[in-house]
Amino acid sequence: MRLCNIVLLLVCPLLSLITLPVSAQKVLFLTEDLPPLQIENKELPPTGAFVELVNLIIEETNIDAEIVIYPWARSYELALTQPNTFIFSILRGKSREDKFHWVSKLFTLKSYLSTLTSRTDIKIAHISDAKQYSVGSIRDDLAETYMRDKGFQIDKNLYLSSKYPVLWQMLYSGRTDIAFTNNIVWRYEINKTGLDSSQVKLIYEIPDIASDLYLAASLNTDKAIILKVKNSFESIKADGRYDKIMAKWQLDNAKRL
Repeated sequence: MRLCNIVLLLVCPLLSLITLPVSAQKVLFLTEDLPPLQIENKELPPTGAFVELVNLIIEETNIDAEIVIYPWARSYELALTQPNTFIFSILRGKSREDKFHWVSKLFTLKSYLSTLTSRTDIKIAHISDAKQYSVGSIRDDLAETYMRDKGFQIDKNLYLSSKYPVLWQMLYSGRTDIAFTNNIVWRYEINKTGLDSSQVKLIYEIPDIASDLYLAASLNTDKAIILKVKNSFESIKADGRYDKIMAKWQLDNAKRL
């Protein structure tokens, strides 16, 4: 056999791997532990309202995909850069608009500042009133962007955590005065941390922050996959399965689609 033929036999398989289309890669649906929407379940598969929804989408579209739970900052960073990667449930805001493909709106919630019921000294009539206190939030969450845009400064009156248990432990221990949260998840987060949610109260509704949760995709995700996922979600919403999932997780009375 001639040398050039041998070289071709060796090189061609390698070239086929290099030129493997993006669509052949495994699709990731990244999220965080955020009960009851997404719940990390130790050695068992994750669960939660939106995990059920995404599992339905994966089943219907027959794509090679899996759901992976990381701390929010890591999921967010991966979703910014990795191909064929979706992220949920992510608030849609101006600072994020051009960073993702916004595939489907999942839910609408309300954002709040919260504090311990024992803190009768804390009165908030405007977001600027909170600047005299220490406020806890999640790193790379839209709340961080919102607070910084309002003039809050990291490690001065804004303290960031990578995980929700740390956020609430900081509040209960007195390391922060206020925690940024929303009307859906705060009780679940606190109780899962092993703390008593009856010791917390919502004291101020944030009037001008993005409130719509989305399923989004990285900018270099295959558009054909995005379309399949979007169409599947629309089908699930139209035939009533979405409503059944929301009712199962007691989210049907919340403000949503």
